[in-house]
Amino acid sequence: MKKKSGLLRMTPSVGKDLIEDGILRSFADPAGTRYKARSVEKAFETFLEKEKSKLKTGKVDLKKEKDAKGASIQRRRYQQYLNGLKVIGAELRIIVDRRRAAVIQSVNKLVYDLKDAPSKESAKPVEKVTRAILTPFSSDYGAAEIRETELAYLLYTDRPPLLEDRPGNAPVSVLSAGKKPDGKLHLVYNTLVVTSDPSDGFQVVADAVTGRILYIRLRTRKANAQLYVYMPDPVTSTDDGSLNSGTPQNQLNPERVEVPVEVYPASGGKYRLQGDWVRCADVEAPGFSQPEENSAVFKYGAKDRKFLSCNAYYWLDSLIRYLRTLGVDEFNNAVNGVIEVDAQAWNGQDQSSFVDWTNPPQIKHGEGGVPDAADMGVIVHEYGHAVFFYLGSNHGGSGSYEHSVCDVLACSYRDRFNPNGNRRTEVFPWDNNATDRWSTERTLDRAERFDDLNFNTYSSNLRNSMLGTAFWECYIGMGGESPHVHVRNAAADAMTRTLMEMLLIVPDDNSTGLAHARSMAEGCITADTALTGGLYSNVMYDTFVRRGLFPEREVDVYIRDSAADTGDHPSPVPHWTSPDIWVRNNGPDEEGENPDAGHQPPINNVPNYMYVRVHNKGAEVAENFTVDAYHCNPGTGMIWPDHFELMGSLDITDSIASGSSIRVGPFIWTPEIEDHECLLAIVRGADDPAISDTLIGSVEHWKIVRFDNNAGQRNVAPAFSSPGGKTKTTFVVHGTSHKSTNTLALDASAFPDDTTIEVRIPKSVNDNAVISGLNLLKANSRYATLQLTGGTVGEINGFDLAAHDDINVTITIDFSYKAKHLKRYNLIATQIQDDQVAGRMTIEITAVKESEDYVYANPRSKELHTIHCPFWNRISPWNKIPFQSVQDGLARGYDGCAFCLSEYNTG
Repeated sequence: MKKKSGLLRMTPSVGKDLIEDGILRSFADPAGTRYKARSVEKAFETFLEKEKSKLKTGKVDLKKEKDAKGASIQRRRYQQYLNGLKVIGAELRIIVDRRRAAVIQSVNKLVYDLKDAPSKESAKPVEKVTRAILTPFSSDYGAAEIRETELAYLLYTDRPPLLEDRPGNAPVSVLSAGKKPDGKLHLVYNTLVVTSDPSDGFQVVADAVTGRILYIRLRTRKANAQLYVYMPDPVTSTDDGSLNSGTPQNQLNPERVEVPVEVYPASGGKYRLQGDWVRCADVEAPGFSQPEENSAVFKYGAKDRKFLSCNAYYWLDSLIRYLRTLGVDEFNNAVNGVIEVDAQAWNGQDQSSFVDWTNPPQIKHGEGGVPDAADMGVIVHEYGHAVFFYLGSNHGGSGSYEHSVCDVLACSYRDRFNPNGNRRTEVFPWDNNATDRWSTERTLDRAERFDDLNFNTYSSNLRNSMLGTAFWECYIGMGGESPHVHVRNAAADAMTRTLMEMLLIVPDDNSTGLAHARSMAEGCITADTALTGGLYSNVMYDTFVRRGLFPEREVDVYIRDSAADTGDHPSPVPHWTSPDIWVRNNGPDEEGENPDAGHQPPINNVPNYMYVRVHNKGAEVAENFTVDAYHCNPGTGMIWPDHFELMGSLDITDSIASGSSIRVGPFIWTPEIEDHECLLAIVRGADDPAISDTLIGSVEHWKIVRFDNNAGQRNVAPAFSSPGGKTKTTFVVHGTSHKSTNTLALDASAFPDDTTIEVRIPKSVNDNAVISGLNLLKANSRYATLQLTGGTVGEINGFDLAAHDDINVTITIDFSYKAKHLKRYNLIATQIQDDQVAGRMTIEITAVKESEDYVYANPRSKELHTIHCPFWNRISPWNKIPFQSVQDGLARGYDGCAFCLSEYNTG
């Protein structure tokens, strides 16, 4: 067997340090297992000290830039200088997980071959190269001027990709100016050129010695799409794809929604659309006076141009306030004032842009087709570019992969205001409507993959949509598929926070190839590991495999959560009926015992034997894995690891070949909970780590089961009942770490309609809940008993639980005469906590008619009987509880009947 590795393989690049010519170029360890320290600052110092020989930092001049802090990581950039001048793009970037004080990633883009560097004295005066810098703009723009100039060095190995030659983009004739990369170190003027008629911004890099342009990059961050916002937009809210720019106002007006919003007090007797974060302004042709009102009421028709200002103001203000709740320090610190928005800009063109060189930054929306400022998606997308700017992140604007993040931000934020789930994957359902359609590629349901043979022929729009699709599917897997709005919102929060953290981690890149997209995917997993300890890392990993970004896992071990589970993430619901976890009552060495003979109900107060089956769906042999087994009192709302008790750990001593499985066990324990047992198993190893190895804090246990195929759960309360008899069982409804509002749903739809189910709950719960589908039978000072009929569903809605509070729920099932012999009937209990599904459990009842294969317990006499007992016909069906064996009954406190089971009678 191979030697165990200390690194947890959470992304494909873990353990694969990139070494070029003896220089460490990249390092990844999302779990933070290699470079840990006592403090964040010490982590930076330790990494630099231990790796100084591979980084060769002694050969270059480095200056520490200002650190950037995300919600959980701290990014430090060391900028390279030569002769006192910045070397463009040459930096050492180190990422530290603040909670663990551990280095989780480094990227080294330093330049070491400096022997042929021109001296800075060889630079021509900038006035001598100004004409060359501005000449490319003379034909296509009314005017151009240099706003910023920096003398610097550049190792010219790559140039920005060209945008498609289409309306709204800068002309290819401008962007293609310059020369091919030559791999040499140049002394350059790095300039910002701002144009008018039309308005644009460009980075122009010119050789300071020869005066020749090397390349031009578009700095204006544009959306080639147009998005619309009402609530959220007419096409989404109505699901009417025929709406378009020609739809009359009287048809659109009903889609307007009145919303509250903060603006500054009146100035000069007038209220204006200006607040803490947004200011509507007329910054570009055509000239248009922004709305001013005598009272703070801004109500306009859908076709009124002032409506565009209101729409842009509201959605920007709403979005900024939302993003500030996510705890990304760098963003919150950078956004310290307003952003200006001109909702009637671009001289009527069908275009929008974000401008970062003005003070304050600006968003400008054109009015061609469906006006961009009427579409919430366009507004959110454009502010997505602002997020890149505020986080100091550059991923190529329109030409590379920046739009993928902007698009998924627009769609996931719109999802909050789309209760019917209409057109969820259409990035711009209103602006890009069927009549005014400008692109068939801007959707987040692309089938194309990054490993397609014709990938190199795909447009930048399509590549962005492909990566956006991957990010969207991550959101869906993290909870975005839930019918519960708060679950979807929590998933959107997690995905948005992950993307923002990722932008602080992944190095700037303007390229359009697979490597760039893959680095952003890996950055998401690194970000999630820093934020949550990797709670969503497997969901994202599987998504990136499906999109052709990642290879299949070399080793992928899993424990099924249900018979339908194939090892994918997340696992399907139900996720608490694992066929790969089972219990045997006898030890494997006892005569006639077969560990593979299936599950037996655990017997109390005697040793029981639990087994686990581990599968390997990876391509390589799985070695060096361990299985941990846990048990607890089953219920709903269980918290990992708080409610679980370790049963034992067993190393898997044999290899698991690709596509095969292995039985592990037995784990031996003595249960004490009558009729119940919740069993959990986790397989872990460095080649396929379990998320419980790195998880930060406590979480609802179902998340580690659904989001990690290394974990499996069997959570049933098996019982047998005679038709016409009664079965009684109890389970726990758990509170969480804070006060919570809860709902308990009981689904008895599988039971025949002559079954009655009594539900006993604390009277305080009954008094403070809204009851539906159940009738109150009786109540005293402590308990209330409710009744549910077979074939129906009942709910106990809206009861509060204090932090860490638990309640017991006792179920008594008066079983149906219509029940079929040996058929299983499931009562499913679901707890919804603060609008999220906190847990489910199944009470499984098997109908047993009179049979010699069972013994029957009388709860009144506490005796066990066979069907041949002389008193059999005198026992009521209500007092006949079946057990598969005498031992089952004896373990639960019953005694053998003196007449039919005298050998088990103790007098």
